[in-house]
Amino acid sequence: MVNTILLTIRSKMENASKAEKILGEYILSNVQAIPGMSVAELSKSSGVSQATIVRFAQNLGVDGFKGLKMELARCSMDDVTNGLYDEISPDDGIDELKDKLVIRIQHTLETTSQGLDNDVLRRTVDLLDDVNVIQVYGLGASNLVAEDFTQKFSRIGLNVINTQDTHTMAANFLTQQHKQLVFLISDSGETKETLTLAKLAQEKKISVISLTSNAHSQLAQMSDIHILTSDSVPKDQIRSAATTSLISQLYAVDLIYYLYLQRDYDQNIQRLKESSLLVSKYFGKKH
Repeated sequence: MVNTILLTIRSKMENASKAEKILGEYILSNVQAIPGMSVAELSKSSGVSQATIVRFAQNLGVDGFKGLKMELARCSMDDVTNGLYDEISPDDGIDELKDKLVIRIQHTLETTSQGLDNDVLRRTVDLLDDVNVIQVYGLGASNLVAEDFTQKFSRIGLNVINTQDTHTMAANFLTQQHKQLVFLISDSGETKETLTLAKLAQEKKISVISLTSNAHSQLAQMSDIHILTSDSVPKDQIRSAATTSLISQLYAVDLIYYLYLQRDYDQNIQRLKESSLLVSKYFGKKH
């Protein structure tokens, strides 16, 4: 399994305290030396307190400082010196790009999976099951996730409306007579169009489910249910961010979809079979 601890450290440093940033930089510059150190030795070498080291390790999701040392010991010296955990460079060869992308994708999936709250997922499925109409919206790359959501849930009989026309969505808030919710997808949680739709939905007492990587965003705060995806790519590293955020969002939608399928498994599987046969009958290849 690919070791992604260095990417985790880098992503956590963005919102860390001053002391934790100092510690993170020291660890990243001395990866191979850390496994042989005690907490006291690292404290003296890095210039931060032992309490900061313990807290930093806990925030990484590992088993304390001992767990951190074990993860760092697994990092290959060649990978560290060759920049495998660094941001993508214009000088990278194809094999280097392959390796870096594998690490980032696995890191994204791991951090997303660890961060998704089971209770939030259950509440999401409960709400999806309780309404007659689901309006879904995402702008830019997030629209690809909205389309994936629409395709999946429509095939098992849910009434999903997906449009890039925010005026039409706003009109639906007023004219839709059936019980509805709005599912809003935005990695930053600060997109103007998405926030406007959330505000309108609130005013019309329509439930809002959001999918973002920012728990402190305006969209997250305005939502009845907020699904947190991975924030594993620092905001100042934009070259690969669209790729990993998209993967994180798609993973979350897939997980929600499978949980929904389980609610009435036999019936939902039958609907999938029927929709597949229908598409095959009218649009399949002729032999």
